[in-house]
Amino acid sequence: MSTSDPAVPSPRSGLLNVADIIIAPNAAFDRLRQVPTWFWAFVVASLLAIAGSLLAQPGMQHALEVSLPAQLAADPNIAKLSPERQQTQIAAALKMTHVMTQIGWILVPFAILITGVIQALILTVANAIAKGEGDFKKFFALSVTVSVVGVGLYTIVYALIVLVRGPSSFESMTALQTAVPGLGLLVPGAHGALGGFLGAFNIFFLWATALLALGAMRVGRLSPGAAWSASILILVFYALFAAFGARNG
Repeated sequence: MSTSDPAVPSPRSGLLNVADIIIAPNAAFDRLRQVPTWFWAFVVASLLAIAGSLLAQPGMQHALEVSLPAQLAADPNIAKLSPERQQTQIAAALKMTHVMTQIGWILVPFAILITGVIQALILTVANAIAKGEGDFKKFFALSVTVSVVGVGLYTIVYALIVLVRGPSSFESMTALQTAVPGLGLLVPGAHGALGGFLGAFNIFFLWATALLALGAMRVGRLSPGAAWSASILILVFYALFAAFGARNG
């Protein structure tokens, strides 16, 4: 008779979820329903995203160096200063953004966890409304596992695009946000908030949204309507956040 506890996740099951969320998501969903483990998915998503962030740094720094001075010069509080003080303020801002760009990768693991909590809360509310069988723990594990695609793979592909095209081809944050193919290709001249909003509807975020919806249906037994509504709402929230961040880009 086996003495193993089926509720205790094995390292192998966590690693299998990392691969299966890409190639056989239903298998990953079934394991998550039984044992909602997320550690290895968190580690892999974090490492991929950190590597991508470091590789994409030159493109981000170039985009900020090109676009930020004009944005700051248009600020009424800076425009009223003398030319010398304007240049001092702009130089200080550029220095600060340069430092933040260099250390931004440190925040990646925290962003994955915070996003996981927010998505799990939204799915838990949908679960309560639709009378599903999920709970916060299962939805959090699902969200972190899906981040292998929505954060890890996305950031690596984004970084490769920046490297192939060259940092100098990105002259605004909007250009960076729309680097990965998505709805932004339908409006190539889109800038600012519109560009940021459309950039969120890229192939990896759409893929992750579908995985989140299908996973909620299988892991938490949510109805299709509740699962897709909650997942699309999460994507729209992120697109609005991206639009706000790119409104001057």
